[in-house]
Amino acid sequence: MASIGLGTGQPKLLSYLAEYGSSSPRDMADFYELDPAGVSRMLDALAGKGFVKIEPHAADRRSKVVSLTPEGARVACAWNAACAEEAEAMLAGFTPEERKAFADYLRRAHTNLRAYGSRLQASAAAAEDAAASVTAGEDAAGAAVTVADASPAAAPPASAGADPKPTADPAVPTPAPAVPAPQEARHA
Repeated sequence: MASIGLGTGQPKLLSYLAEYGSSSPRDMADFYELDPAGVSRMLDALAGKGFVKIEPHAADRRSKVVSLTPEGARVACAWNAACAEEAEAMLAGFTPEERKAFADYLRRAHTNLRAYGSRLQASAAAAEDAAASVTAGEDAAGAAVTVADASPAAAPPASAGADPKPTADPAVPTPAPAVPAPQEARHA
């Protein structure tokens, strides 16, 4: 694909259009979980090379519709054939049942990672909201905070000679403590 001037990620956009037909850049970005602006830049480059055509949406002039040109369809077909050949090489010796199980494991792992990412985003958003509330003069419970409340005198005294322990931020995942390996495993 590099020999015909395609960059990383561009062939899969052609493949998407070959399989699903004309689409919006947003739909492709959502499908591949990519930044919409990055997808738009890739599509602009593909249009410049004559592989796709970008037109205003008939019902919503603010939106765009992307479709393959005949040359784009030819390149997408070649890309899909190369991917199928690579998949066959990768899965050589796998039974049909093993291939099905492998695909299922990958789907489940992807679902787990998406859920984890969503939890991280929600946690980060909650932390930003809490920080904004404190900055705006409210504590986490929504009560007004005065300058005296934030003064060092209002903080509980640390015991003499001891370092104060930081409290865990519930928005930041805490790594699990390392579990020592059994004695036999360490010397194996």
